[in-house]
Amino acid sequence: MNTPDTMLKVAAEEIKEILRKYNIAAAVSLHTPGHGEHFVHLNPTYSCAYIYNENEVRFYSKREQYNSLAEQLEKQTTTSNMLIILKQITAYNFTVLMQLSDSFDELTNAEHFKLKSP
Repeated sequence: MNTPDTMLKVAAEEIKEILRKYNIAAAVSLHTPGHGEHFVHLNPTYSCAYIYNENEVRFYSKREQYNSLAEQLEKQTTTSNMLIILKQITAYNFTVLMQLSDSFDELTNAEHFKLKSP
């Protein structure tokens, strides 16, 4: 079925494939009228983070999981860098979109339906 909700899920999976192909982390928000989809992709090869059970993040970061202390520290450093950059970009996008949405709502007297929790 080609519903807006289904299209978002299919698009999200295609985007995840591209992220895997290019070894990229991301925080992605998608929209169709009345529907939204958001996901984070935190498991490129340079990250010690991984998604567990679809809604839980865990970290491979025990010393015995690495060939050397330097390798472990490198993975921790790149993971920390990934998380802070994604956090900063997501926070910036949120702030800009909140201001745009609030301004547009005020201009147009828009009314919204209550969103379902994810």
